[in-house]
Amino acid sequence: FGVTVPSPLPGEVAKAAGKKMKMVAGDMVAVYRKGGTGHREFDCVVTCFFIDTGDDLIEYFKTIDASIKEGGYWINLGPLNYKKELRLKLTWDEIKLVWEHMGYEFLETSQVQTSYHMMAGIKMYTERYDAAFSVARKLPKQQPAE
Repeated sequence: FGVTVPSPLPGEVAKAAGKKMKMVAGDMVAVYRKGGTGHREFDCVVTCFFIDTGDDLIEYFKTIDASIKEGGYWINLGPLNYKKELRLKLTWDEIKLVWEHMGYEFLETSQVQTSYHMMAGIKMYTERYDAAFSVARKLPKQQPAE
């Protein structure tokens, strides 16, 4: 399973279509949840150094899930470097169980050593994370038997 991101560059696609691409700071759950002003469904959602940033992991997961079409993909890369005050701090194995319960199958998972800032050797101090990389597919919902 191979993933190439981005292909093509999103800004170039938007420009060719006569549209603008923008990034908006704000509360992801409030904007993208079902019923939110920015809610849409995508074939793929990529979270990079992101899932450990929220105040409520389950709300984050529900919001991301609501943004992915059936048969779509969630690609994640990042560490679990939770805020100290966060009450629910799941391990990566626990996060995978939550997503599997939500109807996803993991096609790939691995641990990646990554630097958050500049590469090692360029500056004298470099933070390094053992990050989780995963690709999961949202399975079609089971139709109730008649």
